[in-house]
Amino acid sequence: MFDVDYSEPRSLSEVISLLTAPDAGAVLLAGGTDLIVDLRHGKLSPRRVISLWGVPDLRGVRRQDSGAFSIGALTTASEIAEFFAACPEAVGLSEAARLLGSRQIQNVATIGGNICKASPGADLVPPLLCLGARIALSGPLGSREAKIDGFLTGPGRSARDDAEILTSILLPPQHAGSATAFLKIMRRRAEDLSIVSACALVELDGSGERILRCRIALGAVAPFPFLSLKAEEILTGSRLSTQLLHRAAAAARDEAKPISDIRASMEYRRGMIEVLVCRAVLIAVERARGGVENQ
Repeated sequence: MFDVDYSEPRSLSEVISLLTAPDAGAVLLAGGTDLIVDLRHGKLSPRRVISLWGVPDLRGVRRQDSGAFSIGALTTASEIAEFFAACPEAVGLSEAARLLGSRQIQNVATIGGNICKASPGADLVPPLLCLGARIALSGPLGSREAKIDGFLTGPGRSARDDAEILTSILLPPQHAGSATAFLKIMRRRAEDLSIVSACALVELDGSGERILRCRIALGAVAPFPFLSLKAEEILTGSRLSTQLLHRAAAAARDEAKPISDIRASMEYRRGMIEVLVCRAVLIAVERARGGVENQ
C-alpha cells in the first residue's frame, strides 16, 4: 500500500495550487502506467498524488479549420492510434501509438505521460518531432508553448517546471504530398520497449519524385529522441536513390549515441538505425506518392 494523499482537482488552477503548496511533494497522475511501477519499486515517495482526470478539456483530438490538430494531454494511445490511422501525414503517430505496449496499456497510457516521462525510447516522441509538434503548458506564471524539439533534455528530464502541467500537443498543418512512417525493433514481436525506433516524414513535389522536405527522428539511441539533421539535409531537395538513402541512414547512425544495456548492444543498435531509417523513408515515400496521385 502507498501511504500518500490522493487528490482529484476539478480545474487547472486547483492542480497548480496543489503543486505549489508548501512542502507539496506531489506528483501528477495521468495514465499511471509508469507512476504506479515507480511507486511500487520505491523510485518515488511523494506526499500527494494528484489525478488529472477530473480536469475538463484535457482529453481528445480536435482538428482545426487550418488543418492543425490539438491533442489533449490525457488522450490515450488507443485513441491516438484510431484517430490518425487514416491520416497519411500523421499515420506514423498512429503506428507508434499502436506499438506502445499491450492493448491494455494503450487504453490507459496518455500522450502527455509519454512525453513527460522523458524516456529515451518514448514511442510517441519521434513522430511528434517529425510533425513539428509544439506543447502547451500551464503553471503559476501562466501559459506558454514550447517546441517538442529541445523539450526533452535527458533520461527523465525535460524543460517542464515541476509546477507546470502539460495540457495539450499542437500539430501544425502539413502540406499536400506529405506522409509519415514509424518503425521500431523490440526483443519480442509486440508489447515491449524499443531497442531502436525511427520515424520519417517526407513531402514530395507534384511529380512524386523529388523530396521537398524530409524529417527523420530516432528513439532509444541517445539520451532523448532527436531529429537527425544531417540525414534530412542529404535527402531534402533530392530525387531518392538507393545510394542517397544509404548515405542518409549512415548519417543518422553517426549522429546517434546508443549504449549497450540489457536489451541490446551499442553495435546492434547502430546497425539497426540504418535498417529502420531506410525502411521508414521508403514507406513514407510510397505513402506520399499515393497522396500526390490522388490530388
